[in-house]
Amino acid sequence: MQDMTRKLSALAMAAWVALPGTVQAAEPQPGPTPVEVKVELGTKSDALRFVPDHLSFQRGVYYRLAIHNPSPQAHYFTAEALATHAFTRKVEVMNANGETLVEIHGAIHDLELQPGTTVAWYFYPMTNGQDLPLYCHKEGHRERGMVGAITITGPPPFQAPPSR
Repeated sequence: MQDMTRKLSALAMAAWVALPGTVQAAEPQPGPTPVEVKVELGTKSDALRFVPDHLSFQRGVYYRLAIHNPSPQAHYFTAEALATHAFTRKVEVMNANGETLVEIHGAIHDLELQPGTTVAWYFYPMTNGQDLPLYCHKEGHRERGMVGAITITGPPPFQAPPSR
């Protein structure tokens, strides 16, 4: 009897799966399209500066910050305050063709980029901040002008509904 019950259960399951339209896998939903902002760490001629040296973001907007190092030496993108004012979704490390090699998740405070490398930092700014420090902490770089600032402005990204 148990053998017959197992066979009937297996047959019923197979018929249920085979019927068109009975089971539909959920299609992955695309996320929001990020606003791309680009910054370079140093220059090809080895100038110690960020290009541009001031970055502005709006609260609640999804960003892809493309950070590239065109210089012949390694540089840091150090922005501790950005990490405390934004929700980081991920950072992607890319190869020369722009293909993602590694994804990093969690709070990011600084990134060291070797010559010719690019990373993409995906985040949502959540709280306002004025002139948040941006700098390279390689020895002597900050003192020689490799500094910048980050500004985050705008209304709260998520507001509670009005009380009744």
